[in-house]
Amino acid sequence: MTDNEKKPVEKKDPVILVVDDTEDNLDLLEFALKRKPVEMIRANSGMECLNIARDRQPDVILLDIQMPEMDGFETLKRLRENPVTAKIPVIFLTAQRKEPESIERGLLMGVDEYLTKPIDTDELLVRTKTLVRIKRMEAELERTKADFMAMLVHDLRSPLAGIKDVIEFFRELEKTGGSLTADYFTLLAASQESAERMLQLINNLLDLSKFEAGKITLNKEPLPIRKIVDKAAKQMDFQFRQRNIALQLNVRDDLPIVTVDGGKIGQVLMNLLSNSLKFAGSGGKVTVSVEATEERFDNQMQRVLAVSVMDTGMGIPQEEIAGIFQRYKQASTAKRVRQKGTGLGLAICKLIVEAHGGTIGVTSEVGKSTTFRFTLPLT
Repeated sequence: MTDNEKKPVEKKDPVILVVDDTEDNLDLLEFALKRKPVEMIRANSGMECLNIARDRQPDVILLDIQMPEMDGFETLKRLRENPVTAKIPVIFLTAQRKEPESIERGLLMGVDEYLTKPIDTDELLVRTKTLVRIKRMEAELERTKADFMAMLVHDLRSPLAGIKDVIEFFRELEKTGGSLTADYFTLLAASQESAERMLQLINNLLDLSKFEAGKITLNKEPLPIRKIVDKAAKQMDFQFRQRNIALQLNVRDDLPIVTVDGGKIGQVLMNLLSNSLKFAGSGGKVTVSVEATEERFDNQMQRVLAVSVMDTGMGIPQEEIAGIFQRYKQASTAKRVRQKGTGLGLAICKLIVEAHGGTIGVTSEVGKSTTFRFTLPLT
């Protein structure tokens, strides 16, 4: 969720603009729809349709093909050419006998549905509700993409600005012949942290695009899980110390070797640690634990390594847990933390773990703690 949480879209009765040059047809349909959960607007010509569609923005347009002066095809063409009306769903209204050529022509021009005369009002309502639902989902997706791009720009701009300032500072220091002190090394460490955060974000974006294109490749090799955990913890060490959050590792040296893509599983750990870091708060604690155990998969027991990342943070509301691994989704408690995210990290974790044949889940208690746990099959 973002700071500017969106209010839920108010679900009103859908508005249908019905376009027919015959008044009797409009009267009959208006009478039939009088008791239905829908608002009907009338238009007698293609030109009137264009004007009303522009001004009223109906949810759906029911457009008769056979009309004088401007037929349904020309009206549809002009609707699609105008950015204001281009995305309004259009249902073509045809004679009782469907003409394949007309249907093909309409589909090529961007019509969404076809209905035949006489109109079945129940079928019209079903088609309308389906188109309205799709339209609302597309609008929500556009809003989500816009929010994501805003967060992405922020997440890249802030660390870049910090790195730029540090570089300029050291250039000035070089000109004046100054020497490095402990504070300067802290600045360098902070710059490195910013660079690593940007790299982590870029890696998440690249992996997401590869998963969506079906082009992700896992370079698996036998590795000790301790090595992967230690590397991730070392990379995050400065951030934990800077925020006064304790990082504890409970990983034995005698755990079984696991065959994985070390870089990708390290990325999962980095994402989970970054997530815990945001929510734990100063004086909090994050614990990484690994155990060898057995779990049931497809009605048979399988040996796995189970990796847990627990934080003493603000938690996740139970009703939000089911969707927490969806891309661009963030817990409502995220609005209270200083460092915002893009909502990609946990989605990437799920994709990577499942690509290894494992599972990932979360348990949480608001105001107390959150534990993310993923498994990796042992061969």
